Amino acid sequence: MFTPSIIICITISLLTIIGYLSNKLPMGVVAMLSLIAFYLTKCINTTDAMSYFGNQNLWLCVCMFICSAGFTRTQFVKNLAKKVNQLAKGSARKIFFGYMILGVILCQFIGQAVAEFSIVAPLLGASMDEIGVKRSKVMYPLVVALLATMAWLPMGAAYSFPMQVNSMFETFGITGFSMTVLNDMILRTPGIILVLIYVVTVGFNLAPDTPPVAINASEIVSKNDSEEKLPAFQEKCGYVIFFGTCFALLISGKIGVDPWLISLAGAVLMVLCGVIKGKQINDALPVSYFAVFAGALAMGGALTNTGAADLIGNMIATMANSVNSTVGVYFIIFIVTFLVTQFMLNGAVMWSLMPVILATVKVMGVNPIGAAVIIHIAATAAYSTPMSCPAIPLAMAAGGYDFKSVFKQSIIPSILMCVAGVLWISFMYPIF
Repeated sequence: MFTPSIIICITISLLTIIGYLSNKLPMGVVAMLSLIAFYLTKCINTTDAMSYFGNQNLWLCVCMFICSAGFTRTQFVKNLAKKVNQLAKGSARKIFFGYMILGVILCQFIGQAVAEFSIVAPLLGASMDEIGVKRSKVMYPLVVALLATMAWLPMGAAYSFPMQVNSMFETFGITGFSMTVLNDMILRTPGIILVLIYVVTVGFNLAPDTPPVAINASEIVSKNDSEEKLPAFQEKCGYVIFFGTCFALLISGKIGVDPWLISLAGAVLMVLCGVIKGKQINDALPVSYFAVFAGALAMGGALTNTGAADLIGNMIATMANSVNSTVGVYFIIFIVTFLVTQFMLNGAVMWSLMPVILATVKVMGVNPIGAAVIIHIAATAAYSTPMSCPAIPLAMAAGGYDFKSVFKQSIIPSILMCVAGVLWISFMYPIF
């Protein structure tokens, strides 16, 4: 039944999604306006509103961003890149494969496609220039590989998504289920493997030999090139602290220490040892991302408090039951998420749609992990437009691509990710 509070809550939620889609205001501003609106209309109370900013998973992410920023100031990346050039022996495909692996490794630590691309792209581009191969052959395949593998393996950055999803579970009162980093990795792996094979083989071949538009290589700047080298002691501290933090996160359950506390300790040590300083910390923290996450929690809380979540969940569940197919339900979730994420930043899509989908699976009484990961897979398939992810415009500038070229190259990896993800998760977490 549509009560006044439910109507108000749904209206604010729709306006929030429209605000994200319109791109008229920064995502963080839209998220905060949404939270304020929910509070003023009594969809959430003061305690709820403040708790979203104190969420331990949010602070886990904040501290890991600081740790990652400290790690990027070390010479680890450059040293590894030198090894790649030595092993490739002048082969463009081998050079690309080596830098792709480097980028994939960084994606497990840093968890920001823009950061990884800005580090790897200049090195890859310079290697291509040296052997006389156009940058257009490699830049889009590289960014697809980075987006697909973001926070994939059970390392530091991979802990963010399961923790955030578990917070959503708590917000919706979903009990008896808890997502782990291994759940997310196992369910994403088939699609990721197919996409990596594709970009190294078919994707590399299909990339244009000549850039459709002129390349301004100066637009891609390596952060490592613009900063002075760390002193030897701080360099070693960066390695020890970062890898130590990642290892501690892996065993946090066994040692009985909360992940957010481990990441906080890592961030503090990075600062105390001088690996990263004040301005660099400010530059590293994507404040808008954290605001969007808090706003997503607020939407989830409002939908739950007003009863809108149950109402929407019942409606979508009725439609899902009419499909009467696990593959069909997961396919619908994937397609909706995938289409929306091409027109707004994928992080905002993921956290704006997550409350609605979790409300649905709660009503259906099924394990919510499969649906949550489907959203994750679809949101990371942000390959087709420059609006989907900030890394795509960077790749377009680095490779000299126009919109048509990017869209054309995105079709096959998107299909691979959809088919592999839907079929595998349908097998692992059947709904019917």
